[in-house]
Amino acid sequence: MGNFDGCHLGHQALFRSLKAVAEVNGLVPTVISFEPHSNYVLREPGDPLLLTTTKEKREFVESLGLEFLVMPFTKELARLPFDEFVRKELIEKRGVCSMFFGHDHCFGAGGKGNYETITAAFPELSTQMLSIVLYKGERVSSSAVRNALLNGDVDRAQTYLGRPYRLSGTVVEGKRLGHTIGFPTANLQVEPYKFLPKIGVYVASARLDSESSDGKNEERIFRAVVNIGMQPSTGNHQLAIEAYILDFDEDIYGKPLSLDLLTYLRPEQKFASLEDLVRQIGMDADTARHYNGNHWAE
Repeated sequence: MGNFDGCHLGHQALFRSLKAVAEVNGLVPTVISFEPHSNYVLREPGDPLLLTTTKEKREFVESLGLEFLVMPFTKELARLPFDEFVRKELIEKRGVCSMFFGHDHCFGAGGKGNYETITAAFPELSTQMLSIVLYKGERVSSSAVRNALLNGDVDRAQTYLGRPYRLSGTVVEGKRLGHTIGFPTANLQVEPYKFLPKIGVYVASARLDSESSDGKNEERIFRAVVNIGMQPSTGNHQLAIEAYILDFDEDIYGKPLSLDLLTYLRPEQKFASLEDLVRQIGMDADTARHYNGNHWAE
């Protein structure tokens, strides 16, 4: 139970322990996620920007074989004493009989609900606390992921996440300049408050859902060059996420698209001419086509 922003390796260690104990005891392993992020209610929306949207969290948690339950977070809920919260919201309403804690997790009015106080107040609950997850001596956390992405270090972010950092959303129409220069791009609109990494150009895997001939959904994966920035060479000067998807020529306006960032190529720059821009995009596409820098690359 918590925000689980990023679903990083620390969260995943908790998920694995939860699932293992549930399977042994014939229970349903369930991750309860506060939505919106508790700080959006206690402080203000956008603090912090989100590494994972609710949809991305749900998809990842369910891919691990766990149930995902959204608990609406409100100021009224935050004011509940921890013992009243556990009794009413968890035990009576949701039938919780076992709880897993991160080493520093707390909740309830004044943050007084933690592993020690819950264990003392509810001896009938099976409780476990997991230790800190470290990478090369550094604590794995959502803040560590954000710091890596701010520096364009997607390799380090991937290490903390156990997977590439994902930008997902809907393809919206842009100025269509890419079509005129031979490099049509998909403009991705992400959800509000989604954390964006350092401005620049990235190699990515583009993931598209489509319906197969037998009516089932299937995921198709393509290599892509992604520009995150202000598009100075086109005169747009508005922050945008543009993906040139290699070996792809379909109309996907209005459709969902996910971009898994694999590596940072270069800073965004303003070119003297469209010819220079076209030349650089061609070189970026060649780099993306042959990229094999980590084990997430297809």
